[in-house]
Amino acid sequence: MDETRSARVTRADVREALMWALERDRAALLAHRAAVHSSKSDLTRRRADKALVEQWRARRTDGGKDGSARE
Repeated sequence: MDETRSARVTRADVREALMWALERDRAALLAHRAAVHSSKSDLTRRRADKALVEQWRARRTDGGKDGSARE
């Protein structure tokens, strides 16, 4: 089921991934920020959002929708 869900990145997913990165993965947060702020393109932002959400999903250990699981 995660494979079908990963095809689409929602605003809620991006928000959760950003909160996760803020708390647990500063490097991922800074990489996202650098990508988004280096270009004014919406495509660049969507790609950076998707990459961050994919990292967040891959590193969650609880398998649910809650991103609060410890690593």
